[in-house]
Amino acid sequence: MRLDRVEENIRYLFSPEQAPVATIAPGETITVDTRDASNGQIRPGGECLVDRARLLPVTGPIAVTGAEPGDSIAITIESIRFVPVGHAWIREGNGLRPVRLETPYHVQAIPVGERVLLPGGLSIPLRPMLGIVGVSPEQPVSTRSPGDHGGNLDCPDVSPGNTLWLPVFVPGANVSIGDAHAAMGDGEVSGTGVETEASVNLSVTLHKGRLLDGPVVTTPGKTVFLSSGPTLEGAIRKALDRAIEALAQRRHLCEKDAYIVASVSGNIRICQIVNGDVTVGYEVPREVLPW
Repeated sequence: MRLDRVEENIRYLFSPEQAPVATIAPGETITVDTRDASNGQIRPGGECLVDRARLLPVTGPIAVTGAEPGDSIAITIESIRFVPVGHAWIREGNGLRPVRLETPYHVQAIPVGERVLLPGGLSIPLRPMLGIVGVSPEQPVSTRSPGDHGGNLDCPDVSPGNTLWLPVFVPGANVSIGDAHAAMGDGEVSGTGVETEASVNLSVTLHKGRLLDGPVVTTPGKTVFLSSGPTLEGAIRKALDRAIEALAQRRHLCEKDAYIVASVSGNIRICQIVNGDVTVGYEVPREVLPW
């Protein structure tokens, strides 16, 4: 099955009021075509008169047969294929560092192949990831926002070969994705990675009755608890609390010992600090915390 990036499949909210545009069975693979974060509006050599209501489009929603509130789903990113050129940009008021510009945006076209060709003749390996993956929450949420439903997490570990676990809030779960990056550093400090259209192969498994309190990423080597909040400290505390609770339950530890294990074996990752609420991950080795 393939879901194209045509307008009737594009949304700007995660909302329980949106009807799914496709339905898949648990275990089924689907190819989803996504638009870039600017919806094609931010490009070099123009004034970039941007309709901000059309930024951060996602493709979906995709219903998962049998998913009900109280379940969880696991979304495995099988592969991401990019168009040959992506874009990165900065604008005044966006990102961590104040800048002064003569135009609304400073934009660079970034060729994308086996390597990502950066300004100044520099290059880095391709680092494919999805910035936005989420399910419908109980109330409408902008695609700009991260939260317990997923959304604009901008976590580099949401990448091919890894799995994002999310709680289910509405029947069908209603998955939408977008904001693919050919590369992005932790923090996304300027406000963008290499933003590009993409074709994403993903599969979804359903876990009946498995309650989750927020997003979890599993990779071959680690389990990452993702949490978002208005402040960096608050998001870190929330992610750490979730990791400690999981360690206590799964490894039959008291809370004090789980805290020690988290501190000795785990790492704090800053995923993004530019989407309003910030997102962090607390990662624990899989040998310490299988999922």
